Amino acid sequence: MGKMLDPKRLMSARQERHRRRRRRQLRPRNSEGAKRTRYSVPSLPEEIWCHIHSLMSFKDAARAACVSRAFRHSWRCHPNLICCIGILGSDFINKFDRIMKNHSGIGINFPCSLLADGRASSMRHLYLGNCGFHPTINLDLRNLTRLHLINVQLLLGESLRMKRLSLHYPDAMYYAHAKLPSNAPNLETLTLECSTDKMVDTPILPSKFLHLKCLTIDHTIISSSPAYNYLYLVYFLDACPSLETFLLGISQNHMEHDSIIGDSSHMRQMPGHRHDNLRSVEITGFYSAKSLIELTCYILDNTVALKYLTLDTTRGFFSCSTGEHDRCFPMDKIMITEANRAVLAIQTYIERKVPSTVKLNVVKPCSRCHAVESYL
Repeated sequence: MGKMLDPKRLMSARQERHRRRRRRQLRPRNSEGAKRTRYSVPSLPEEIWCHIHSLMSFKDAARAACVSRAFRHSWRCHPNLICCIGILGSDFINKFDRIMKNHSGIGINFPCSLLADGRASSMRHLYLGNCGFHPTINLDLRNLTRLHLINVQLLLGESLRMKRLSLHYPDAMYYAHAKLPSNAPNLETLTLECSTDKMVDTPILPSKFLHLKCLTIDHTIISSSPAYNYLYLVYFLDACPSLETFLLGISQNHMEHDSIIGDSSHMRQMPGHRHDNLRSVEITGFYSAKSLIELTCYILDNTVALKYLTLDTTRGFFSCSTGEHDRCFPMDKIMITEANRAVLAIQTYIERKVPSTVKLNVVKPCSRCHAVESYL
């Protein structure tokens, strides 16, 4: 008869084989893999790592980011950034700037008290976008030279050194007209990006933008109302006696407007000032609205130094003519039809007013990329 095996020894042998098999499965195949196994962190979804970091202090989260690439990415989602000289040490401004650039941008609570007691007076540039900024203290921004606001409304006090100002929110044009203080004597560049049908239909103090050299207005028409009157922009031009460059960008989702094509009424004229310094005017998204034709004619009638006039009947985006793109920015049939109307309006009402000293550049839809029959 065969020899009986001890059940305990048999079970022990099976367990040992199982342990050896498990060790072989877990053992790295090369030394590089061994290093990864030794120092690796659990494979967890990014959302979990972000949550873990949200529970850590700012200082501990930053330290963890120094030892792991995974930590380095997820700590950018830390919701509470508490920065002070005690944490960051010397060179506070540069370190804080790097932290802000590396943050994912999901939301930052910035205590306005950091700008109290005159500390804001050292700022030169300020960029605020898509945030709720409601300081309960008066900010001393007397040395600010550049301010860029996107969907943020900020009441400015004395801004004696302000040179560049950009306002991007629906009522930016109204704010510049009614609420922007006149005590920014060094303001040279003003950019207004707005999306409203509210018109500035009252004169502006002629000396409000005394030294302004470049005015950019990007206007998005969000409704189908045909009542927007671009001729009222004369009030802005009259408030800028030193203006050299005027850029007007128009974007609209609806093509319903009072076209000058087929309109037998007389052209309106606005009393205004002569603009002795205006040298370059560019209107992008130019279309056949009567008030836009009237504004262009006003500019031609009241400038003596104008050198360049560009009327772009497209949306002003990329074009195949530059060689950087195979095709122009797409335009639907309605847009192309309106662009052709705009070209006809330019030929009928504007070209005859352009003096020989002015270079007129009319940008038309590309015949290759926008080959659609013209419906006038």
